[in-house]
Amino acid sequence: MNKENGMTKLEINELRWQEERKLRVILDEKLFQAPVSYEWKVLVPEEIIMKIANVIISLVLGGLFVYAGLLRDSIGLIITGVIFGVLFFLMARYLFSPDKDTHYKLTPLGIIYTEKDTIPDVAYIIMRGFSWFSVIVCLAMVVYVGPLAFVGAGGMALLAVKFTSFQAEIKTHMIHFSGDYIIKIYKKGNILCLFSKPIDIDYYGHFHYEQNKEKELIEALVKQINIIKMVEVNRARYLNPYRV
Repeated sequence: MNKENGMTKLEINELRWQEERKLRVILDEKLFQAPVSYEWKVLVPEEIIMKIANVIISLVLGGLFVYAGLLRDSIGLIITGVIFGVLFFLMARYLFSPDKDTHYKLTPLGIIYTEKDTIPDVAYIIMRGFSWFSVIVCLAMVVYVGPLAFVGAGGMALLAVKFTSFQAEIKTHMIHFSGDYIIKIYKKGNILCLFSKPIDIDYYGHFHYEQNKEKELIEALVKQINIIKMVEVNRARYLNPYRV
C-alpha cells in the first residue's frame, strides 16, 4: 500500500472529508445567521401524472389480492387486498408524492428553504388510527385463515406498523453562493434553476417562484450574486445545468 508522509491515501481522504465537513458546518451556521434580504412562499403541487399513477397502481395491487380471494373464496385475502390498496395509495400520495409547502429565504451568503408536506394534521391522526386498526385486522386474518395468509396479511401488517408513527416533517435545504452564476428560467412552470460556473453541486438548486414574481425575484438575486447569463427554456428538462 502506497503511503504519503506516513499516511495512507485512505487516511488522507478521510482527513480531507473531515475538514470539508467542519467547513460545511461553519458555512451553514453563517448562512443561518445571515440577514434575509428577500423571501417568498410557494405551494408546489405534485405532477398530475404521479397522482394518476398512484391511483392506478393502488387499484391494480389491491385488486390482485381481491381477485385471488374471490377465486379461493377467501375473505382474508379480500380484506387484505382492500387494506393493501388503501395503504399503498395513502403511502404513495402522502409519503412519496405529496404537494410541498415551500418557504425560501434569500441572504447575501445563499438561500435557505424549507419543505413541508401539505397534509392536514387530522390526516395524520386518521392515518395512524387506521394503521393500528389495519395491524390488528391483518394479524387476525393470519390467525383465522392460517399460515397461507401470512404472505399477504403479515406483510400488510408490517407495512401498517410503519405508519403508526406517521407525522409531519419539515426538511431544510441550503445553497451557498460562490463565484459567477447562470440562471435558467422555465416560465410555464414558474421554476428557476441557479447554478455556479464552473458547475458545483454545492452551489446549485431549483427554485419555484410565485406567478408574476419572476422579475422581482431576479432583481433580488442580482443584488446578491454576479449573474453572467440568463436563459429561458421551454421544457422543464432543459433546466438541467449540463444540458444546453
